[in-house]
Amino acid sequence: MKILAVDDNQLTLDLLSKLTGQLGFGDITTASSGEAALQLLGRDGPAFDCLLFDIQMTGMDGIELCSLVRALPVYQHTPIIMLTSMTDRDYVDRAFKAGATDYANKPFHISELGARLRIAQQIIAARSVTTSGNQRADDDAAHPVSDSVQITGFPSLISYDALGNYLLQLSKAGLAGSQVLAVKIHRIDAIHAKASPREFAYALGEVADAISGALTTQNIMMAYAGNGAFLLVLGRTGCTLSDELELEIQNLLDDKGTEYDDGDPLDLDISIGNPIIPRLNTTHPANDIFERALARAERRMTQKISQPAEVTH
Repeated sequence: MKILAVDDNQLTLDLLSKLTGQLGFGDITTASSGEAALQLLGRDGPAFDCLLFDIQMTGMDGIELCSLVRALPVYQHTPIIMLTSMTDRDYVDRAFKAGATDYANKPFHISELGARLRIAQQIIAARSVTTSGNQRADDDAAHPVSDSVQITGFPSLISYDALGNYLLQLSKAGLAGSQVLAVKIHRIDAIHAKASPREFAYALGEVADAISGALTTQNIMMAYAGNGAFLLVLGRTGCTLSDELELEIQNLLDDKGTEYDDGDPLDLDISIGNPIIPRLNTTHPANDIFERALARAERRMTQKISQPAEVTH
């Protein structure tokens, strides 16, 4: 795995080079500023596989660098691990909204750094399988973690992998309590079968927009989990009850009057499961929490479909 580490402290770069070498990741290049990093990232030759950015740097900070790197087509999905001692939620949220994949806290612990790098390696391997043709791009509706559906325009919408790392970072930093919810679109197989890829992405974008609109006063982060489901991480304080949130999102979707290109109505109905208060650490990954949230949304959808007369919008 070819790594680029960026930090304006030479001692930190030296330490990173030593630790990554001990962890078996010896192919590392360093840069002492965001500007120098952009020059390296823009040059011809093999691309870097993983990027390590310090958040606090003089001049261009790591969050700005992360945002600029995500605008480069070759690095749109490259794992970016932020390096920082900052645990304020504002820093965490800004980093993930800029495109960060993960966090490694300073001072470095070799076991944690190794775990973060191995996760990055797994993400790279999974994406390699997806893009090699072993999985069809039209399997978006069935695959639990799909990067082939591109939903853009929502800063709070991040990748599935990044959302799990975000939740873990909140837990490790001892920040304000969070909860996890899943929003499930009904009849997703039928929608996927009728829609073109562009129409399908448009439908998902309409749901993401309705979720964002219903939670404008909440500090949220969300991800598309595949199979017509979105995962939401939001604070517990002042949270809307799931049935009230479900009704609000559904009303926003109904008001949109979404259609297919041929004019047929593209009915978007959703269900939301009861929230989960996560209890996790490095041995209890966020995926377990996410699977439980998704299962709750599926059960809620099944209940609504089997008892339609009891559901009102």
